[in-house]
Amino acid sequence: MSALTNAIEILRCFSAARPDLSFADVMALTGKPKSSTSRLLRSLRDCGLLEQDPHTRRYRPGLLTFELGRLHRAHDDLIGTAERELREVCARTGHTGYIAVLDGFEQVVLRIVPGSNPLRVVNPPGQRTPALATSNGRAMLARLSDEEIRARVPTPYPKLPRNSPQNFAQLMTRLKEIRRTGVSEAADESIEGVGSQGFALASGETGELIGIAVSYSVQATTATERANIRRELAAMATKLRRTTGDPLINAASLRTGTTSR
Repeated sequence: MSALTNAIEILRCFSAARPDLSFADVMALTGKPKSSTSRLLRSLRDCGLLEQDPHTRRYRPGLLTFELGRLHRAHDDLIGTAERELREVCARTGHTGYIAVLDGFEQVVLRIVPGSNPLRVVNPPGQRTPALATSNGRAMLARLSDEEIRARVPTPYPKLPRNSPQNFAQLMTRLKEIRRTGVSEAADESIEGVGSQGFALASGETGELIGIAVSYSVQATTATERANIRRELAAMATKLRRTTGDPLINAASLRTGTTSR
């Protein structure tokens, strides 16, 4: 870890006020010996984190740092845009909204938008749940190829609540239906008595995939309310897909099982 720590220390020397640095500058700023400074600068240059001007021999951040920064900004832009739209949906419906990402076969909650309904369903940020047992988790999985899904689902197949897919074949049946209809719902699965509806959104620039869902009490929510949530999410999905350049712009491409990654 010391080599990585030392490399990060060098990268931190660059700033808006110091966009490029000489070898001597880096030595002065870090206080490191000449031999280790030379070795670290060479390694950072060779991997693309730094570039070296062939004439001045000064170092500046490389293309890889630019690409990583662009991905970070796109990540924040995608989630921030989705959260703004989700807040409006939650304000109109009164129910709680979630934004999550996939990590293997699990989904990880990133953002929560509380609703005004007294019966709130809240999972804290960082909460991990099998994506196979949630509406937005299955919506995200449905955007992957069958091969990617198979690679993510562990063997043996995990034990899930009885309303969730109980084996890989059942899971694929549910995912193919999501691809066909564009509708992903869950009820009495990851949390007993809780239902949810969700969809997946991908960035047209980076391909990053997130899942967006609204959750509610199964017993306290009427069929009319659930239908209204479905309409709200469908309209939100359409608007966000156009805004973010999601490859899955319309329902027709979803029904054919088009993947976004």
